[in-house]
Amino acid sequence: MDLEGVGAISAAAVAALGVSAAVIVGRWQMRGALGAAEETGRAGMAQAHSTYRAALDAVRTEAETAHVQWRRGIRRDAYAGFLLAMTRCVQAAEALPRGRLADVSAAEGELTRARNDLNAALWVVKLEGPPVVANGAEDVASLTFELSDALMLKAESQRAASSLHHLRASDPVAAELDAALMGLAVTVDETGYNAQPGAQETPPREVADGVQRAWELYHQLSVPIEASGWVALLNEALSYSTDPEELNLRLSSTVERLLPMCRRALDTQAGSDDDLPISE
Repeated sequence: MDLEGVGAISAAAVAALGVSAAVIVGRWQMRGALGAAEETGRAGMAQAHSTYRAALDAVRTEAETAHVQWRRGIRRDAYAGFLLAMTRCVQAAEALPRGRLADVSAAEGELTRARNDLNAALWVVKLEGPPVVANGAEDVASLTFELSDALMLKAESQRAASSLHHLRASDPVAAELDAALMGLAVTVDETGYNAQPGAQETPPREVADGVQRAWELYHQLSVPIEASGWVALLNEALSYSTDPEELNLRLSSTVERLLPMCRRALDTQAGSDDDLPISE
C-alpha cells in the first residue's frame, strides 16, 4: 500500500476516534446535567414542602388562636350572664313589698322569673365549665336562692305585722297578739332556745306556753291574717328564720371567691383546664 492509502486509513481512524470521544463527552455532560436537574428538583421539592408546612402551621396556629378567643368569649358571656342573673334575683327579692297594700302578686312573679333565669344561667356555666367554676357558681346560686327565700319570708312577716298593726285600732285582740309575739321573742332570746330545723331540743315550758297563747289569740282576730304571713310572723318571733343580712354577707364572700376562678379560666387555653383544679 502506498503512502496515500496509509494516510487515508489513518485519517479515517483518527476521525472515528474523534467521533467516539465526542459521544462519550456528550454523555458525561448529559449525565451531569441530569444530575444537576435532579438535585435542583429535589431542592425545589424540599423548599416547596417547607413552604407548605410553614403555611399549614400558620393556618393551624391562626385557627387555634381563633378557637381559643371564641371559647373565651363564650365563657365570658356565660359567667357575666350568671352574675347578672344572680344580681337581678337578689334585687327582685329585696324589692318584695313590705306593706300590706302593695302589689304582692306582681313582685312575687318578678322574683319567680328571676329565680328561673338564674337557674338557666347556672346550667350554661356548668356546660361551658371548667368544673371548678361550675362548682363555685353552684355555691353562689344556692346561697342566692336561700337569700331570696329568707327575704321572701321577711317580707311576708312584715306584711303580716303591718296588717296586725292596722287591726289594733279596731280589734283589741290584735294589740294583745302583738304584745304576745314580742314577749315570745324575748322569752326565746332569754332561754337560748334553738328552733331551727332538725333541732332535737324540747322547747322550754315558757316558750311552749307563749306559742300556744299566740295561736289562741290569732284565731280570735276579727279579721284573719293571711296564713303564710302569720306563720312567717310566728317563726320570726321564734328566731326560726335565717337572717338575710348574714346570708347576704356569705353570698358576697362566695362571689369574691368565684371571680378569680372565672378570670383564670378565661386566661387558660381552651380544653387544657377541664381536668385540672384552679388553685386559690
